[in-house]
Amino acid sequence: MSEHADLPLLDHQLADDEFAWMKAVYADFSALRDAASGQAFNPKEALREVLGRDAHRLANPMELTGPGPWRNGRNHHGRNVAAVFLPKVELHRHSRSRTDQFPMYVVGEADAFSLDENDRPVLTPVSSGDHCHNSPDAPHAFVPKVGKPIPGDWEIAFIAITPRNLKEDTQSVSDAVRAAYKSVVGTDAPQGI
Repeated sequence: MSEHADLPLLDHQLADDEFAWMKAVYADFSALRDAASGQAFNPKEALREVLGRDAHRLANPMELTGPGPWRNGRNHHGRNVAAVFLPKVELHRHSRSRTDQFPMYVVGEADAFSLDENDRPVLTPVSSGDHCHNSPDAPHAFVPKVGKPIPGDWEIAFIAITPRNLKEDTQSVSDAVRAAYKSVVGTDAPQGI
């Protein structure tokens, strides 16, 4: 984690073709899921197959080997594209970077934790195919659905489009944010990232 006040603020808007790319990726992923109807379906392998198709090839393709995350993708706008698979909650912020996350699937159910414009905690139900936009410095996390049993294999998978390598712009949240998280989630916020 770092605090780099000298990093330029990157608060872009996604371009129409970035949304179109995400919509096409999700449509192809959904088609594979629907075709499995009742048969064993491995969502991670289906996503790997879809992202490897020529139709979805990025200017710099993601590295699709291993269990993930699949990083190093870059679109023709110069933004980083990665597939992330989280089996646990990561609460953090990016002080100088906007992030856009597109949930692809959830094993179980999930909520997105954030703060509203008055710094009140908000939980938003997450559905596959959604778009979660995190402004610079906005604390955020995906959490197992509050008030529901958590499956032992809980996981959320999403495509992240970011303006920079977030290793240089990821910070922990304040004690006030941690308290806000606990007030709506009902458990202590995770330590660190």
